[in-house]
Amino acid sequence: MKKKFLTVFFVLLACFGLSALSPAFPAFRALIAADDDDDEEDEEESQAAEDSEDGKDASEDSVEENSSDNEDEEEEDPFAKPKSKSKSKSKSGKKKAAKQKDDFAQEDEEDDFVVEKREKGVVHHHKEPDLGKVVVPTYLYTEASVRSKKLFELYKNDDLVIREEVNDFYRVEFLGKEGWVPRDDVRLEKWHTYRISLELAGGLAGGGGNFKGFDLIGNYTLRFNVGVIQDFVVGLEGRGLSLDTDNLYGGGGIMLRYYIHGLRTRKTRSALTAAAGYLCGVEKIADRTRPNGLLRFFGGPYASVNLDYFFRVWEYIAIGVGGDFTYLKMYGSFKGIDKSEELFQGGAHLTLMFNVLR
Repeated sequence: MKKKFLTVFFVLLACFGLSALSPAFPAFRALIAADDDDDEEDEEESQAAEDSEDGKDASEDSVEENSSDNEDEEEEDPFAKPKSKSKSKSKSGKKKAAKQKDDFAQEDEEDDFVVEKREKGVVHHHKEPDLGKVVVPTYLYTEASVRSKKLFELYKNDDLVIREEVNDFYRVEFLGKEGWVPRDDVRLEKWHTYRISLELAGGLAGGGGNFKGFDLIGNYTLRFNVGVIQDFVVGLEGRGLSLDTDNLYGGGGIMLRYYIHGLRTRKTRSALTAAAGYLCGVEKIADRTRPNGLLRFFGGPYASVNLDYFFRVWEYIAIGVGGDFTYLKMYGSFKGIDKSEELFQGGAHLTLMFNVLR
């Protein structure tokens, strides 16, 4: 019994001692933690001193990192209002889009992957290639030399698409392949507005007005044309009018022609021509007192408008057909009396054009 009693006594005594010592452990742990915090503060102060010596970059980076962390925390906050969250996302999205746009613009300005640079601001327009026809049998060469390799035999009247002209050769396309052909063996089939051309036209027309005693009018024109630009031509013309009453008027003027852009093919052109000038002549009038009649001088301005359709029969020759309308105002005197007469005439004509200089 005594042994049991002593055993219980010592156990209780040990438990009491442990309970008395247990409050001291947290205090001891807090003391150790305080010492650790003091050591950490000393290390942070020394590190801050080193950072201040290096400059302000470290402090700015830490501020940016803290701000970015705060923004992430705010975006991931489940208790934040949906409206504010969408605003923050829209702002960040706009910033990202603006940054991507700036980066794309910078890539366009300094793109090292472009093999060839284009001239800025110059817009490319499609230019219709020339069409050529083989005039003598020849070959399609791989290079601009008759000593190079031959790709195809070319027969007379074969059509070729002309890509460019270099020295005495054309670079052409034929049966899906490109090669070179001697220039003398090919005739260009595309219409060109030549720099200088001569034109001879003649036709018949019927008229009306104050002129009396005629049924038909002969209208004849000789023009010297100068090409200004691709579709416009100016020129000087000599014009003659003949009546079936043996009266003849002659003169000249200026001409302006426009080749209508939408009405054309590789071999044809449609043209609208306007001309104005002065005509004069001597008119014979029947008189009973004189067997040969009376003569009087007439002269005045004229204006005409023509619509022509030209067909190219050869590189330097074109034939045209068209219609014209002419107005003529004549002034003269007869037996001391001043008189004026008008003439309106419309008809058709045939034109032969000679292209002199391209």
